[in-house]
Amino acid sequence: MDLKETLDASPLELTKVQTELAVVFLNQVFKWNKTRNLISRKLTKKDLAEHFIDCALLNQHTKNGSILDVGSGAGFPGICLAIMSPEKDITLVDSNIKKTSFLLHVKNALGLKNVLVENKRLESIKKIEEAYLVCRAFMAPRLFAETVKDKISKDTKVIVMTSEEERFSLDGFKTRFIKSEATEFFNKKRGFLEFQKT
Repeated sequence: MDLKETLDASPLELTKVQTELAVVFLNQVFKWNKTRNLISRKLTKKDLAEHFIDCALLNQHTKNGSILDVGSGAGFPGICLAIMSPEKDITLVDSNIKKTSFLLHVKNALGLKNVLVENKRLESIKKIEEAYLVCRAFMAPRLFAETVKDKISKDTKVIVMTSEEERFSLDGFKTRFIKSEATEFFNKKRGFLEFQKT
């Protein structure tokens, strides 16, 4: 099954344009990864398509408002969300210059006018004003919450992609786990841990 077939079989219901952009993006990840270590070298194109589907399903949980993706790496989930919702302003932050160079390349190659790429560390961000703060495989959820608690307001919803049903108790936060549609599609545990200041 090639990239297009895998995406077409997914629960995403992509338009023709979204599918085309996703295929270009994933091919670029695969190509650049050979020389730049964006992600694990062991990943196949099918694995990349699964990553895209997994990340794009996050889109339905970021209804309206801007998005900040920290530790964006190769663009999972930030580029996936930008393809799904070109009307949303999405900022991709990563401290690795090789990765932000790739993200800038992809932004331009795909014509993603809604994307801003910034080469910096999360720790250097003093205030986060976006409606959503998202991350995938960046740091443990509890540590992430502790790291951002003084940077966000009650208006920012934080969503961490996870493969397990994780819950934690942290003063000043309400949390909930949302099972992803990807769980049934891949027959693997997938979900989103959502937390927000109270």
